[in-house]
Amino acid sequence: MQATIPDLMRHAADTYGEREFLRFPDPSPVSLTFTEADERSDRLAGALADKGVRPGDRVAIMLDNVAGWPLSWLAVLKAGAITVPVNVRYRAADLEHVLRDSGAVATITTAEYAPHIPGTVHLLHQLDGTPLTSLDTPKADDVANFQYTSGTTGFPKACMLTHAYWLRSAAVVAEQVSLRDDDVLMIAQAYSYMDPQWVTLLALMGGVPLVVLPRFSASGFWASAREHGATLTYVLGTMPLLLHKQPPHPLDRANRMRAVLCSGIQPDLHRTFEERWGAPWRELYGSTESGTDLVSPLDDTGTVGTGAMGVAPPGKEVELDPGTGEILVRGVPMMKGYWNHPDATAHAFRGGWYHTGDLGVRDSQGRIRHAGRIKDMVRRGGENISCAEVEHVLAEHPAVVSASLVPIPDELFGELPKAFLQLRPGHPATAETAASVIAHARERLARFKIPAYVEFVEAFPLTPSARIEKRHLLHPERDQRAAPAIQVQPERDQPPGARRPGPSCARPARHHPCRPAGQGAEMIDVTVRDEVALITLARPAKLNALTAPMRRDLAAAVREHGRSGRGIVVTGTGRAFSAGEDIDQAVGRSLIEEVELFHDMTRAVLETRVPVVAAVNGLAVGGAAEWTLCFDARIGTPAAEYFLPENHIGLSISNASSYLLPRLVGGRALRLVLDSTRMSAEDALAVGLLDEIVAPEALVETAIARVRHWSAAGTATAVHLTLLRPSLAEVERAFQVETEAAEQVEASGIAQAGMNAFVNRKRAG
Repeated sequence: MQATIPDLMRHAADTYGEREFLRFPDPSPVSLTFTEADERSDRLAGALADKGVRPGDRVAIMLDNVAGWPLSWLAVLKAGAITVPVNVRYRAADLEHVLRDSGAVATITTAEYAPHIPGTVHLLHQLDGTPLTSLDTPKADDVANFQYTSGTTGFPKACMLTHAYWLRSAAVVAEQVSLRDDDVLMIAQAYSYMDPQWVTLLALMGGVPLVVLPRFSASGFWASAREHGATLTYVLGTMPLLLHKQPPHPLDRANRMRAVLCSGIQPDLHRTFEERWGAPWRELYGSTESGTDLVSPLDDTGTVGTGAMGVAPPGKEVELDPGTGEILVRGVPMMKGYWNHPDATAHAFRGGWYHTGDLGVRDSQGRIRHAGRIKDMVRRGGENISCAEVEHVLAEHPAVVSASLVPIPDELFGELPKAFLQLRPGHPATAETAASVIAHARERLARFKIPAYVEFVEAFPLTPSARIEKRHLLHPERDQRAAPAIQVQPERDQPPGARRPGPSCARPARHHPCRPAGQGAEMIDVTVRDEVALITLARPAKLNALTAPMRRDLAAAVREHGRSGRGIVVTGTGRAFSAGEDIDQAVGRSLIEEVELFHDMTRAVLETRVPVVAAVNGLAVGGAAEWTLCFDARIGTPAAEYFLPENHIGLSISNASSYLLPRLVGGRALRLVLDSTRMSAEDALAVGLLDEIVAPEALVETAIARVRHWSAAGTATAVHLTLLRPSLAEVERAFQVETEAAEQVEASGIAQAGMNAFVNRKRAG
């Protein structure tokens, strides 16, 4: 095995040459051979040397999942320097800590992130030099990465990971999966995390291509696997559950996947995963500090559904502390220690074993199962959150005396962060105060670190050493989400493709209203007429504006009735089909999270196998109007109007309108969006937004008749819907572009300013 990562790159270039190495399908497709990657990283290394980077310097990389990330990583290492991966979601406090603590001399990034980064910045597209020939070749035991991770206490610390550490970690997995010449690797996590980095080395070892997705999408993951012929992948955190929650697809097993590696497979779903997608799922347990500690061989079917995490690979020993049950590890690979934290390093390796902070139990076969954690951290999906880091930021708010962050159970994310706050005199324990504290935190922390719930306390229970006794904050007899807790970042912040289980609104009973908790008469109404599901938006006083619960319920109703019956008709009550987003409720909330709910409504329609028709009874505004663009037909009354005011409110369009609208109205799309003019029923019919105009009293019956005619017995409607509708893969790509657009307008402040102005105008009369 090669001694260093640059050695491995050169060996792969010499051995595999013009074979494909890196494939980045979105947003701009890129494919690089092993030779091209070696040459381009050589030039990048030369450019860094020209910029003054010397062996041993730390160089940060803050990039999206683009080819420049692994090329920059290889270049930094070829220059003899040390890489500091930085999450692109980091904000002021995160960035300041990581860059200051690591002593990074520069950050490689793009123009999008450069304004937020302190210190020296090198724009990736400007880094191109002559190949670095006089290399100060690193050694196997030299540090390759400062990989920041949330330890047992305190702020995130940098694990010093050597070249030998990375190569051994990848080699263990290569042996576990018996890497083959025809394999295709696929990964969807951000490159700043561990996993895409060791998977890159796996591709170099086997001479096989690595497909890197721009981000994880539950609805698009398996479609990507089929498109690219992926045979091996790795998932973790909430990803398996989100994939499981996607509606079954006839092509679920139509893939080349021969193994899915996963950390934390839910035992009761393990066999279901394998049966649904036709591939074995195997555990991979480890940590940033210790690399790969336990693996499940592909042929070990006896562990399926047991929760057992496998066996220690060669070079590793794994035991349980006889007193606490903590999982202890020693052997190789292993980090050199925590940068600048010798005491923390000594504590983690006391007694000659690395103390993982995880609890384990042995079954009758001697296999270890995970049994919880003793770390002071929250694991939100696949993200580790340092409690101390968040507490420090919360306590900086002028209203807060002291703060304590604890994990609470969550059915989707596994855990969510809940903040307990002790306030200074004169500051009321109100929702407004909680919102102010959270707004302060949002300016300084990545979104996934923001507390989902806040609860105020008069005083904290303390230990004899004057530390907050967190275990006494959580009372097991009550729901930690219920009052007096204040939900400050509700369920909207789900990962792309996520749908949290909620009240079902899609029962086939007559006039069965769905009334989301606390929303009174704000509902959707689902009835069944002649085997056709009629979904009615029933919030007429607000022009049927969609609250977040209504949007989740709409997606759920469409999914349920999209699997059976003859089809679906959607209409509204009063004088409006729908006003889309409820701007009154959206002020102060994340635009990206709101856009994702509309995206999921679109997914729900495109996943159906029955016709979906909009009966547009009146005004159709914004997000709900855009939603109908993916419907199979739109029938309106003479009072129907289309109105897309987002641009002049300072918002971005959603529901993949950027892709769907031009398909329907061609060159008129730009004026419709930018002019924000109302379009009458006649004009909408002329450009194709409406297919037919009928009398108001005939609207719903006409729509139902259309659905029944299209879905008559003996027809191939389901096949034609698949052929004629836009593909979900195409729309998912548009979703990604729209999410990026939403991030831009949110970061600029335009969105919130526009929504505030809109609300103020309404209140002023």
